[in-house]
Amino acid sequence: MEVARFRGGERNGPGLLFILVVLVVVAVLGAKYFGFAPGGRQVRPVPPKDAQEKAAPEPALPVVVIYHSHTTENYSPGDSHTRGEPGQIVEVGAELGRALEAKGIKTIHITEIHDYPKYSESYPNSLKSLRQVLDTGVVVGAVLDIHRDGLPPRPPGFTTVKVKDVEAAKILFVVGDENNPYMEQNLAFAEQLRDLVEDMYPGLSRGIKVQHAMLNGSAHPQSATVFIGDYRGNTLAEAKNAAALLAEVAAAYIRGVAGVPANGI
Repeated sequence: MEVARFRGGERNGPGLLFILVVLVVVAVLGAKYFGFAPGGRQVRPVPPKDAQEKAAPEPALPVVVIYHSHTTENYSPGDSHTRGEPGQIVEVGAELGRALEAKGIKTIHITEIHDYPKYSESYPNSLKSLRQVLDTGVVVGAVLDIHRDGLPPRPPGFTTVKVKDVEAAKILFVVGDENNPYMEQNLAFAEQLRDLVEDMYPGLSRGIKVQHAMLNGSAHPQSATVFIGDYRGNTLAEAKNAAALLAEVAAAYIRGVAGVPANGI
């Protein structure tokens, strides 16, 4: 009888061991794939560090406002200004905006006519348009009034430079000091842009000019008037090339102020 009981235990032993193994496997798989630990407690799996970093959203970047106090300006060989229609300078502003958007920087491009029929009302008119945008509460990182210069005849190449194997119009930053509580901030902003231009594209900048005039710098601390090329010295194509380069500079400025790396954008 004792031998019979011992043999019965041999037959039952492997069955119990198999059940125990199955329970352990189920527990391990449940913890791994369904987040449950022994005792019914749910465990939330921690994502890898790389996944956490990728999931973090990029901070919202301030926008760049582009406008034209002298909206009817053109480049040679055509007329210097249009009559009541947007001039070629608006195409230059559009290229600047397009290139900034391609770099992940949102833009607002104001294209209203400000200098026709009364040229003398250019800046009051453009200031009104600009304030309508700023009063919406949008977070603005830079305000750029895009012009072209109107120099007397100069030697060939005076306002042109070759960058990246293309001809580009040189860029002049202008700050107005009349009735401008932000004059020092405007100047510091222009200096930052000029320094970035010189670092990234040596020879593209014509420097900074402080002009005794009211140039709407009072609307925003980070405001500058930007002369891209010259009527006699540059073509529209050269001005557009310069605008694309200026976009690289402005994007670097905006991301630097916001503390956001370029990320290859």
